[in-house]
Amino acid sequence: MGEGKLTGYPSVDKPWLKYYSEEAINAPLPRCTAYELIRCGNDGHLNDIALIYFDRKITYRQLFAGIESAAKAFAALGIAQGDIVILCMVNMPETVYALYALDRLGAVANLIDPRTNTEQLRNYITECDAKIILTVDITYNAIEKAAKDTTVEKIVVVSPAESLPLAKRIAYRLKNKAPSFSKDVTCWGDFIAVGTCTVPDYAPYEQNRCFIIAHTGGTTGVPKGVMLSDDNLNAVTHGYRYLNIPFNRQDRYFNDLPPFIIYGLAIAIHTTLCYGLQVILYPKFEPKEFPRLFKRYRPNHFSDGADHLIYLMREIEEHQLDVSHLITAGFGGDILDPKVECSINTCLKEHGCQYEIVKGYGMTETCATTTTTTTITFQGANAAGSVGIPLVSNTVKIVEMDTGSEQGYDRVGEIWISSPSVMLGYYKNPEETKKSIVIDEIGNRWIRTGDLGRMNKDGSLFHEGRIRRIYVTTFEGQPAKIFPSLIEEIVESIPDIYSCIVVGRHMKDSTYYEPVGYIVLNENHRPVQELVKELRLVCSEQLPTYMRPVEYRFMQNIPHTPIGKVDFRALERMAVEEEE
Repeated sequence: MGEGKLTGYPSVDKPWLKYYSEEAINAPLPRCTAYELIRCGNDGHLNDIALIYFDRKITYRQLFAGIESAAKAFAALGIAQGDIVILCMVNMPETVYALYALDRLGAVANLIDPRTNTEQLRNYITECDAKIILTVDITYNAIEKAAKDTTVEKIVVVSPAESLPLAKRIAYRLKNKAPSFSKDVTCWGDFIAVGTCTVPDYAPYEQNRCFIIAHTGGTTGVPKGVMLSDDNLNAVTHGYRYLNIPFNRQDRYFNDLPPFIIYGLAIAIHTTLCYGLQVILYPKFEPKEFPRLFKRYRPNHFSDGADHLIYLMREIEEHQLDVSHLITAGFGGDILDPKVECSINTCLKEHGCQYEIVKGYGMTETCATTTTTTTITFQGANAAGSVGIPLVSNTVKIVEMDTGSEQGYDRVGEIWISSPSVMLGYYKNPEETKKSIVIDEIGNRWIRTGDLGRMNKDGSLFHEGRIRRIYVTTFEGQPAKIFPSLIEEIVESIPDIYSCIVVGRHMKDSTYYEPVGYIVLNENHRPVQELVKELRLVCSEQLPTYMRPVEYRFMQNIPHTPIGKVDFRALERMAVEEEE
């Protein structure tokens, strides 16, 4: 496929199909629930290991039993098809049980970041009229405040120690004092006990029924709920089946990506379980800790951020680690410098790994992976600096932003994606859905990504930056996004300030960013020291900690490009140079 005469347009030629077999191109997509796809892949292997949580190993038989018990408990509390349950959880077995239990009932899992502030938690609760919240214990106090005088009838609290072996569970509880709970709170054990005698009314598969709501700031930082179906999740899993990546049954996959980040759910939990892997669940996203965990678990696969890779490479080189057991070292979330990519591949090869790193591109609205490279390189399919080729059922085109016309090969424009994994839409937000999803003249649905890119004649996609600026940072051990436009709007609300531009600068010894604000003042402004105090106060009141500028710099004029646009690249360079 894809070897005929090219028209010059990637979405028509689909040059990436030359890497796939006719069987892959013509294979039907799964038509079942997400739970059924996992069940189908493992019914004959119930004694295989499904989850590893610290020293606890959970078989597929135990996994399905845990899902069944959770489904009975939710049903006993009145949860049925179409109901929305908030899950404010981290990576732990109970999270997996709850997710697929809700899928069995035809209910919706609304995935919330445990670091969300009380005000935003309350917005999420009132938006979906949630009756039940499942939360990790460390978030309980914020949840309790947010749920007051809302539709919430029951809060189920789960300790990260719940599935630990007995000795470690006792040690954890001695070290970590549990919060005081109100009368409306139920612990996990009591929650499960409620459903012991319940016979749930399981929902049959229904095409395009919402299963997951995952929240994203998109390109503006305003939270939107992305509605994803069983079909969306299963389409991504289907796509991985035909990549040249050796996912072998009972391979070990290390997962510290939280479930509220859709890659952590769609790939690191759902796809891996569908293929019978052993999923190592780790509840914290800690790049500096990753080398220690890598040595402890010796995973065959992992997917993480650039910092994880960098810290691991240092450990490999300093201690001459043997990494011959490693098959996929996955990277996503940002652009990887080709020089860094080359050095990582060299390091892996020199220490026994026969595969190159796997890079990919996707977004919450496409249920994670849209394009990816493979571990076994086909000529042209793993080009340095690229983010790979589309999954077999996906189509990518590059669109000229002003005219809306498709661009040819190696021309930069906005990345548009048509895929069975494209979201159903934004929850209760038809206006934003209409802005993001375009239906063409033959009925194909395209998601406008807001990202710039180009595609070469081999079908490899190159990410060239964002139309609207977003920087990835880390806060309390988890990844987070900085939206400069939000910061700028707050800063410019102060009367003495004429304009503000915020750019990101790499944090020390990290690939993550911290925000730096460049400010132009009005005439007759107050003293700068007084203004800085007010800036810090206003930002502390209106922005999350990780989005507050670490530094304010005052200038006469903001630099512009020759065509009159703000020169963000110049400001980014200045942020680094002036710091040095």
